[in-house]
Amino acid sequence: MNIYVEANPYLHDKYSKYADENDKREGNPFISFPIRFEDIPPGAKTLALTFIDHDAIPVCGFSWIHWTAANIPARIGELPEHASEKRQDLMIQGQNSFASPLAGSTNPKIIHQYCGPTPPDKDHTYTLTVYALDAELNLQPGFYMNQLYREMKERILAEASIELLARV
Repeated sequence: MNIYVEANPYLHDKYSKYADENDKREGNPFISFPIRFEDIPPGAKTLALTFIDHDAIPVCGFSWIHWTAANIPARIGELPEHASEKRQDLMIQGQNSFASPLAGSTNPKIIHQYCGPTPPDKDHTYTLTVYALDAELNLQPGFYMNQLYREMKERILAEASIELLARV
């Protein structure tokens, strides 16, 4: 399985810290980037994804979750730009780290959707992982990432990861 995101080498500004102010909520970018999927294994029914900033550990003490989604139809080929908000029919989305008491947001459009990179101290590397699964997962909107991992256990047919940079 392969996944592709346009980055050269940085994620485009519109999906991260330097997005136009009209494309931010509470100071955070909310337009999700398009992801192309290729060579999905036979038997895959759905896809799931995580988008995580491990470079956040020195800043806040843990890896920062920017996006989790599941039950994406394996046949779609591409998750289009802004799908997190405009194409919620294609997935269910879980909580990200903006739901943490450290971040303090209660807005579901922040904590249950894509909330893009805003590295505070230096350029950060973000890991996008996509999983091809043999079934639809039994998850509810706003699920936690640990619930996603438990539901995916023994359902993963393939996975692929890429690293994307965002500038300070």
